[in-house]
Amino acid sequence: MERTEFITVDTHTGGEPTRIVLDGVEADTLSGETVREKRDRFAATADNIRKLLMQEPRGHADMFGAVPVPTDRADLGVFFMDTDGYLDMCGHGLIGVVTALIEQGELPETPELTVETPAGLVDVTVEIADGVVRRVAFENVDSYVCETVPVEQDGNPVEARIVYSGNYFAVVDADSLGVTLDGEYATQCIEPALELRRAVNDATPEDPVTGARVAVSAVELTASGDRSCVVFADGSVDRSPCGTGTCARLTLHHADGGLAIGERVEVTGPVGSTFEGYISDTSVVNGVTVTSPVVSGTAHITGEHTFYRTDDDTLGSFTLA
Repeated sequence: MERTEFITVDTHTGGEPTRIVLDGVEADTLSGETVREKRDRFAATADNIRKLLMQEPRGHADMFGAVPVPTDRADLGVFFMDTDGYLDMCGHGLIGVVTALIEQGELPETPELTVETPAGLVDVTVEIADGVVRRVAFENVDSYVCETVPVEQDGNPVEARIVYSGNYFAVVDADSLGVTLDGEYATQCIEPALELRRAVNDATPEDPVTGARVAVSAVELTASGDRSCVVFADGSVDRSPCGTGTCARLTLHHADGGLAIGERVEVTGPVGSTFEGYISDTSVVNGVTVTSPVVSGTAHITGEHTFYRTDDDTLGSFTLA
């Protein structure tokens, strides 16, 4: 019987998991000059590894993962994946990866580092005490408001604000979809959010900076008191306030005149965990105001795993609707 092993360390950031793949991925599946190219090569040649570690029976419907990769452009390279595919950037995952790699000695105990993601370079600052990472903050890639897309849902008009913050978000008021963001009801957000995402993408919004067609990957439902619930992939609910989602929300607040540069906001996710964020700077690109959002949070290691794939296990990986 032939057996392949995959070594991972798992974390949670505000309740949202990140399974970090430390060993078992062959080098030729990660070829490329940039992290984006390495991610795309992995997706084309080793997507079965994503499915094996994210989906059942080794993962679950809301599992999230990260693959650290070598890079000459930064202190660390990493790309992100979930049960449905890949993301260009992930805030909670980045916080989890940096926390785990420092605490396990894979990264030096340094207060500042740069991470290359498929979305670009991200500056990170780390608070460390007695070898334990207490908090991680990242300054995200440039973020900006794209446009407002009006759609109709259940016979009611709904306005979705499209924001780029490493991923494309459709930000919408939870009340307009008739849902509550209380943790025990969070799963009720899934179907309305997925329906909204389909409608928004059918409207083919455009990125005002690049001119490219926007493909919204996540829906962020918001409520008063800076509460949020982000739905992504094939109906996954982010347990944390969502790092890039918080960046999108900060960018919208600033665009609407409700958030000054340097003013701090605390965003609360479905399980009550919080991220803190602020806008560090702005610029103008192609006539569009672009922000530099900073978000911080805390992650914890939850376990270390050796997963097996054997040639006599024919079940493979799966998800149940």
